[in-house]
Amino acid sequence: MAVGRVIAVANQKGGVAKTTTVANLAAALSQMGARVLMVDMDPQGSLTLWSGRNPDTVEKSLYDSLVKGLDSRQIRLSTPLGADLLPASVDLSLAEMELVGMVARERRLGAVLAPVRDEYDFVLVDCQPSLGLLTINALAAADELLIPVACEFLSTRAIQVLLRMVRKVQLRLNSKLAVTGILPTLYDRRVRHARDELDALVEQFGAETQVLADCAVPRSIRFAEAAAAGKSILAFAPLHPGAEAYRRLARFVAGDALVDKAPAAAANEFSLLDIEEPRIDVLVRKDAPVRSRR
Repeated sequence: MAVGRVIAVANQKGGVAKTTTVANLAAALSQMGARVLMVDMDPQGSLTLWSGRNPDTVEKSLYDSLVKGLDSRQIRLSTPLGADLLPASVDLSLAEMELVGMVARERRLGAVLAPVRDEYDFVLVDCQPSLGLLTINALAAADELLIPVACEFLSTRAIQVLLRMVRKVQLRLNSKLAVTGILPTLYDRRVRHARDELDALVEQFGAETQVLADCAVPRSIRFAEAAAAGKSILAFAPLHPGAEAYRRLARFVAGDALVDKAPAAAANEFSLLDIEEPRIDVLVRKDAPVRSRR
């Protein structure tokens, strides 16, 4: 397979499970045998915190690489999620202001990833909830864009603005950038509004880009509990519907590239946490089934 596929996970709307998606997709791909690097481009540092590191006290971070030119191999950390991490720190909030006057300011992340991207099968970038310079850097460096969208009215409306930005990036900075798909998140089939918004996603955007309806991520407190434990949902509650949603997403993203590469699954993995919620049924467009990438 082609190594170093860079996938930006972005949406300017906050609270749509971007960090949750990066952490759990990274874990799912790692379980399939892939080499994965996570990049925390959000000054809030939620991905860094989920990975067991304190963004307030980490000595070297993505800020040092973006602004000061420090080699990314000097800030890289291992994590319990099975993937490596380029961490965020509180200083990253200053990076946008300091990058403004720099040459090729939109391509700083690409330069940071260059020394390490070929060591990995996938590089997953957790973007901040804005369309500022850090997010533009992620889109300029990425091969693909994955858009998590909460099944809520205000969240779905934000996609139109993001897709307009993507078209500008494609024209001016990165012609190879492709939208992998729109990932419905925080889905609760018991709530009519959530069902209606999922239908609206498919109807409004399904012709332009793929809506990954059969990978829809259910709303569940288990994700917050997994983050507090410093684990992925796959390790914290392996039989939970949310874990299965991210396994399906990982299979979609990887396509056939990781067949026969995954290690044998651990025997008898089970937790009482896994049986507290029913399996979530999700909508699948009959005329546009999910296709494997590559």
